[in-house]
Amino acid sequence: MAYKVVTVTPAGRKPYLEILAAYLLKYRAQIDEHHFWVNTDNAEDIAYLEGLARQYPDFFKLDRRTYYDSSRPNNSIWQYFRGCVEDDTIYIRLDDDICFVAPDAIEMLAAYRAEHPEPFLILGNIVNNAICSYFQQQRGFLPRSWGIVERVCMDRVGWDSKRFAQRLHSRFLQDIRSGATARWKFSPKELDAFDRFSINVICWFGKDMKEVSELAITDLYRNTVRHLVGEYEISNEEEMLTMYLPAKTRRPNVICGDALFGHFAYYTQRAYLEGMTTLLEEYHDLVDSEFARAGRMKRPVQRVVRPLAIVRSPRAWKFLRRMVKQRVGA
Repeated sequence: MAYKVVTVTPAGRKPYLEILAAYLLKYRAQIDEHHFWVNTDNAEDIAYLEGLARQYPDFFKLDRRTYYDSSRPNNSIWQYFRGCVEDDTIYIRLDDDICFVAPDAIEMLAAYRAEHPEPFLILGNIVNNAICSYFQQQRGFLPRSWGIVERVCMDRVGWDSKRFAQRLHSRFLQDIRSGATARWKFSPKELDAFDRFSINVICWFGKDMKEVSELAITDLYRNTVRHLVGEYEISNEEEMLTMYLPAKTRRPNVICGDALFGHFAYYTQRAYLEGMTTLLEEYHDLVDSEFARAGRMKRPVQRVVRPLAIVRSPRAWKFLRRMVKQRVGA
């Protein structure tokens, strides 16, 4: 059976979406449509999404649903899966801060999904995802001197450490520029213990999602589901998709190690990576220059990064003040 491929993104944050949208347009031949789930009340971000939809109306679509609470934006996301249940469609969900998409990643993920119906989800191989970092380190690729990554979704190194994330991105960017990204790949990994997995990139059949009775629950945060094993409650989409539903259906999720993506930051890493490094600008420049070479976009004005420029930014000063306060109070 030939499947449509529809990509979706809970959105959004414009500084990240500018990078992701460029990759989606670059690989548009591999995607039938991209749907932005408008999961924000930020006027500037919404205006940016609306502008994309106006400019590319046959590709970018906006899905608007109730936005519950700006202090807990993830609580509103589960309801959007109700719109991703077409029998003839493979859906790929990408976080809005996916900062790199390998040329064959979308195609590879969709093909692996079509060829392997057994898992409930197919997961991407995501740089800066704790469990993917665990497998990369187990291959001897990531130095243990950076910190030992455990096979845990919210690992203290792979999820929490900003310095680990900085080193990871710096090496990844170097390998992207030198054409050496293949060494980040690994063989497929089945998560047969129904581990929680950060859902930066996930893929499912619409026909499978249509059978999920829990889609009737609009707000998982307020209407939790008791896990089948253990005494804890499932209260968000990530737990539902990576722990509960695979256990319920006895269909463990699988990481497609050949489908390579980059994820910028968890909230534990974000302030440092944005305020104290130029990594986000480097990812911007990387995709901008690729588009310029391909003739798909006008070459942007070159960004100039001056010595200590990041320390002059208001975001950097805010971060530094917070760190100083923590030191003084220690």
